[in-house]
Amino acid sequence: MSELARRYAQALYGIFPNEDTLDLTAQRLMENRELWESLCSPAVQAGEKERILTRLPMLDGHRILLSFYSLLADKGRMTLLPQIVEAFHDIALAERGAARCRLTCTHVPEAEELEKLKQALCKLHHKKDVVFDIHTQPDLIGGFVMEIEGVTYDKSVRGTLTGMFRQLEERRMA
Repeated sequence: MSELARRYAQALYGIFPNEDTLDLTAQRLMENRELWESLCSPAVQAGEKERILTRLPMLDGHRILLSFYSLLADKGRMTLLPQIVEAFHDIALAERGAARCRLTCTHVPEAEELEKLKQALCKLHHKKDVVFDIHTQPDLIGGFVMEIEGVTYDKSVRGTLTGMFRQLEERRMA
């Protein structure tokens, strides 16, 4: 996620902290392929993009979001919207004393295992709650990799093997 997307998300959250409305409108913009492509296209003039946005019924009554989307379109940064929405959610989580954790593993853990991980992470990172984004990646061989608040915990078989290989290489070079 880019720093620019984080700054846009922070600015929007400061004046419009409504996650549900942002999710709904952003999803509708992105799911309509023709609309999304025209809003992201450098070939479409900024004024035309603004006219398109003002005619969308989903933005009626959402003056702040309309202005925000118009600003993104005017600056040619509409493609940042998915990252902005993600950063917005991270900001909202932080406001609630929670954090997002990207969990990469070979298979989806059972609820009991997730609860134990959540409790440990809450304690380690002084959080009230942890929300998991779970991704499966069979080439980890086993174990998991967690990323939370800029910290990576690699407890995968692949990570362990890579570390052992690195140590052997270092000893061989010494």
